[in-house]
Amino acid sequence: MTKISNKKIIGKYLDSDASEAEVEQLMKWLKKKSNQVIYKDFIQTKLLIDNKYKSFAYQEASIAFLEEIKLMKRNKIKKRCSHWLKYAAIFIALLGFGYFFMNQNRALPIIENDSVIAKDAITLELENGDVKIINSNGEEKVVSKTGEVIAEHKGDILNYGKENSSKKLVYNTLTIPNGKKFQVVLSDGTTVHLNVGSSFKYPEHFIDTGNRQVYLLEGEAYFEVAKDARHPFVVNSNAINVRVLGTEFNLSSYPEDEAINTVLIEGAVCIYGKKEIYNKAASLELKPGYKASWDKDKKDIIVEEVDTKIYTAWKDGELIFKNTQFKNIIKKLERHFNVSIINNNTKLNEQYFDAKFDIETIEQVLNAFNKSIKIQYTIENNQIIIN
Repeated sequence: MTKISNKKIIGKYLDSDASEAEVEQLMKWLKKKSNQVIYKDFIQTKLLIDNKYKSFAYQEASIAFLEEIKLMKRNKIKKRCSHWLKYAAIFIALLGFGYFFMNQNRALPIIENDSVIAKDAITLELENGDVKIINSNGEEKVVSKTGEVIAEHKGDILNYGKENSSKKLVYNTLTIPNGKKFQVVLSDGTTVHLNVGSSFKYPEHFIDTGNRQVYLLEGEAYFEVAKDARHPFVVNSNAINVRVLGTEFNLSSYPEDEAINTVLIEGAVCIYGKKEIYNKAASLELKPGYKASWDKDKKDIIVEEVDTKIYTAWKDGELIFKNTQFKNIIKKLERHFNVSIINNNTKLNEQYFDAKFDIETIEQVLNAFNKSIKIQYTIENNQIIIN
């Protein structure tokens, strides 16, 4: 498809004037992510300048599209439309981008499980499997299919407000891609800062029995836990549980890391195995200013006093490395800048560095290393190759 025919076909579909063959051609073209960007830019412009679509209704458009498919099936044109049908869910999802541009202050739309979701999107999965895209710009209310307001979103914060009288635990899962950070305020008032590449599972509302149980499925989070002596706050992170009453601590559990690290800022936490029942005498109690590292392979834990700023600086947009091997620095740079780094210089991997970055771009970071170790690198799109 040429650039001109793309716009013509998109325009014809929005005007209900596209043929079956043109729609199929458009769907194939939209399978490429770069083309989806072009599509979104075009539809945004059209929606803003075309009065006919200033009251664009996403739900009605989706229903109409599905009705067209049903009609084609009733008319027994299965052979001709079979390829088109498999693109239906994708098209409805992409059509929803237009809805997004025109409805920045309305409820976040539900995205079906088989829809296309960009890799760099922040997503919220509800208990029933529905997935919502969180747009970090603007203000929205997150609603369920029944129309109930679950939480309110403003900028990079998702707030679940106050407790309710519900007696059933309903879990949500928030997933943060590489290159982005986010915050969630739980219903008990606990604030959780989520670092890049993190996935966090938690209740919409805590019930008035037992622990306040949440799950850091992967990634890194800084917890500011609201005090509640009757309901301990327990974070499960794969191999370990971290139990607190009210405190601040950082927990890092990326899949590729050798250890799960818990760094206590203030208060007290107890660490014990994920399959164990909490027993204070048998648990490891951590003091402020200390780090507990659970080795995934050896299945043991090491405690040491640390400079906590090194482990929490990410919350303020900083990257601090102290006596860190370059291979581990690469991992953090990949997540922080949402890039892929291939290092062909194996000797460099084992070298240790001290460094601090905040507002620098990835190229400026690489240039800083280049000044001290004379590395050669190339950047193409999101991939960096070091030789």
